[in-house]
Amino acid sequence: GTGSQGSNGGAGIGSDSSGAGGGGGSGGAGSSAGGATQGGNGGVGTSNSITGSAVTYASGGGGSCFSVTTQGTASAGGGASATWATTPANATANTGGGGGGVANDASTVGGNGGSGVVIVRLLTADWSSITGGTQSTDGAYTVCQFTSNGNLVLAAASAANSNMLMH
Repeated sequence: GTGSQGSNGGAGIGSDSSGAGGGGGSGGAGSSAGGATQGGNGGVGTSNSITGSAVTYASGGGGSCFSVTTQGTASAGGGASATWATTPANATANTGGGGGGVANDASTVGGNGGSGVVIVRLLTADWSSITGGTQSTDGAYTVCQFTSNGNLVLAAASAANSNMLMH
């Protein structure tokens, strides 16, 4: 994948009763299926402490297989896979992780991927007013988290602080 935009998923076996590869994560590729009885593991995500606590984002979901032998796992935030007889796990909300895969059973669907999040961390003293998102404080910083559409409105504390670069 391209710089923190995700990695390749693992290879599947190719027959409808065989293992599927795990989904790629932002920090590593998903593993390939280990055979007809083993789904591939989801790729690792990327840990970030922008909120003040370490959270792993964008992990790949685990690949499934028809057999009950060994399902693919997922790292923090991603969903674990399931067999034809069980329900796969959903990824953790607001992490962007992949949902778990499911074997070829028309009555069961794969796990939901985790919704995304936008997080902005600002030095509180630079702004006379910060509004928008769900706010928390981490030392001298205000952290604004957006889990749905929203606006971030800033008023600079002084003209010297009115420039902002976002990428």
